[in-house]
Amino acid sequence: MKSNSLTILAVLATSSFLFFSLSAAPQKKKRVGDSPSTTKTAAAPVKDSDQRPEPAPSAPAAQEDPARAAWRIEVEPYAIFGSGRPGKGAADFDKPDGVAFTPSGWLLATDAKNRRVQIWDVKTKAHLSEFGHGVFGGEIVDIAVAPSGITLVTDQTLNLAYAFVPAKPGTVAEKGKTLGPYDYQFKGTRFGEQGFDKLGGIAIDSRGRIYAVDAHLNDVRRFNADGSVDPSWKFEKARSTGDTYLHGCEGIAIDEAKGNLFIASEKDAVIQVFDWETGKYKGKLLGAAVDAADKPAGQNVFSGSVEGLTIAGNYLFAVDESVGRIQIFDLSNPKTFNTDLAGFAATRGARNGGYKGFFGHGPLVDFEDKNNKTLQQQVKDGSIIPGQANPPGYFCSPDSIASYTDKEGGEIYIAVADQCNYRIAVYRWSDINRAMSSAVAKNHLVAKGATEGSSAKGAKAGNKKGKKKH
Repeated sequence: MKSNSLTILAVLATSSFLFFSLSAAPQKKKRVGDSPSTTKTAAAPVKDSDQRPEPAPSAPAAQEDPARAAWRIEVEPYAIFGSGRPGKGAADFDKPDGVAFTPSGWLLATDAKNRRVQIWDVKTKAHLSEFGHGVFGGEIVDIAVAPSGITLVTDQTLNLAYAFVPAKPGTVAEKGKTLGPYDYQFKGTRFGEQGFDKLGGIAIDSRGRIYAVDAHLNDVRRFNADGSVDPSWKFEKARSTGDTYLHGCEGIAIDEAKGNLFIASEKDAVIQVFDWETGKYKGKLLGAAVDAADKPAGQNVFSGSVEGLTIAGNYLFAVDESVGRIQIFDLSNPKTFNTDLAGFAATRGARNGGYKGFFGHGPLVDFEDKNNKTLQQQVKDGSIIPGQANPPGYFCSPDSIASYTDKEGGEIYIAVADQCNYRIAVYRWSDINRAMSSAVAKNHLVAKGATEGSSAKGAKAGNKKGKKKH
């Protein structure tokens, strides 16, 4: 792990390079979690540094909102997977999107433009394999794994899902190749006839039932494990006024213990809550207060669009895309629901009010800016490497998020698809929790100092008042 001082130096060095356009070629940056098994990021060769194109400046970042920034949890990623630039190599990503863990703890990540799914081991940080070549027809998005190991990958262009199963030991493929432990076999497509308009988010519960999210129709549908429509599912899509509860949606997470289905409503910058069994709206949300019409109100916790969701332990992790943050909510606290940022303010010091804060930073350089043609061309040419311009933990259009609890040691791993930095960032709950405890302790010392300072001033004022003149 890098020290905070090294991180600061790396950020300053990268900022100087990008924004003041030094003529030297970019230097290789040591990444958190590098090991012999992970892909190393290297700058593209430059024949003539004098003729090297200068990086095109991106739009300046918006000034941070102090009320939100005060909730920051300073923690670095445990590991980074991917080279940090678009490519077709074994461990390159060209727009990672969906992430999910298998029952055994392997991390599966959709590699959209390379039309494949990569397999990683978060414990050893090794790239294991990939699958899906020659199968995917459109733009693959999200991914979900059933308890049985069946894996579904959604295609938002063709509006269907591709089904894969892990190969059984000793299985021989059609061409006579014996399949290994990391091989997956394609088992056809699902939902192509269901009339989806933009099929994106997908989740599978412990019973193997499949939940599919349609971003354009603002709808969530449930299917049985065999892919047939579940007739018992009655998703409450809209209010009595006809207005839908969701407005643009993809992120989905299931809390079976409490019977909650969480769906991110992107355009509202909130997370809506539905009944896991019936689909009925529960009148609860995360990230804002509610008004008399049951609509989001107050000061939002999220700065913009809410993307991926995952649950680990009693916590829900949600991707706040526009500012590169991962928001954390304590699902065991009833005050977590229907409370806006101002409503949590009094609990910030102790972090005991349901909202725990966030980790992650926005990008130093916004590679999502499609209007900056020069910048996009420099990324394509390899003269700028997003994963070097934005250090680990500085997200550029983060999307999906997934979590896994290790059965042996109990560690919780949290993976985030860092799309425009062409990589996956992995965090450990132990690191996050330690950083959060440190923030609470610091807040306590600040509060204690303020109280003692106030008492001292009061005592001094009293002494002056009590003195008599002779």
